[in-house]
Amino acid sequence: MLKKQLGTLFLVTCLILTTVPTVLGGENTQVITVAGDGSGDYNCDGVEDNVQINQALEYAAANPGTTVQLKGPFTYDIADSLLIGSDTTLEGDSGVTIKLADGLPVWGGRESSISEKKAMIMIRGGSASSVAIKNIVVDGSQSDYYPDVRLGTSCYNMATIINCNGLTIKGVTFQNGCNDAMLISQSSNVVIDSVTVNKCGHDGVYAYHVDGITVKNCNFINRTNSSVRFDSVTDGVMQNNECTTSGGGYAGLELQGTLVNIEVSGNYFHDLDAPAIVHLNTDETSVNIHDNRIENCG
Repeated sequence: MLKKQLGTLFLVTCLILTTVPTVLGGENTQVITVAGDGSGDYNCDGVEDNVQINQALEYAAANPGTTVQLKGPFTYDIADSLLIGSDTTLEGDSGVTIKLADGLPVWGGRESSISEKKAMIMIRGGSASSVAIKNIVVDGSQSDYYPDVRLGTSCYNMATIINCNGLTIKGVTFQNGCNDAMLISQSSNVVIDSVTVNKCGHDGVYAYHVDGITVKNCNFINRTNSSVRFDSVTDGVMQNNECTTSGGGYAGLELQGTLVNIEVSGNYFHDLDAPAIVHLNTDETSVNIHDNRIENCG
């Protein structure tokens, strides 16, 4: 009888443990969907889709560990920033594009501080941790809707990430932009992996006062400024990337400010209008640049 009672107690305990994982710190792996065909938890119509996507992201911020899945193929029109909170993944199916809407007032401008550089993708509430952005095409609409915007004047950033501890951007394409593809500041533990930047309006990656950033396996096609800029970075890695140009632009890697523990290796720099790597007013400690392939750079 005692053996039977103990067996029953063990079974009940196991059932409790499997039904209340959050009580014991279990990880939430919920996926909620946004769609353009009516099949999602949140449904868009191709006009100001930022409204529904932000509703999904707001839900995710209140339920840490949630993935917001954009269903595709579909082009999501956004007329305002997408705001990502902590412990959230924003991920797209094949064929998903987030495109800047037509006819918007100017976002940012040359006189704007970094904290004021509004973008298509930003951090919710001024700070966050453990954020991931994956498998999306981000289209800045420059040639389509904003051909008269002067490139590199801080207008219409594609991603401005400030005060984020733990950021992964993977499998994302940034294209046709008016300013930076990824401006990352006052952040730490950043991984940018297998990203394509195709003709943005300023830097591909602009890391300013960042502690721990790795840029790897990416493809940068410059048309203004540099593929990657490390400005006042500690523990920065640039590895196994290809940096070239569509005509115009600057360096493959631009180094500025105070730099500590920087590793640059295995990159292919070619056909750039400037030297592959430039040093501008730097204070460098343990900056190691080696085993890079450089061809036809200014």
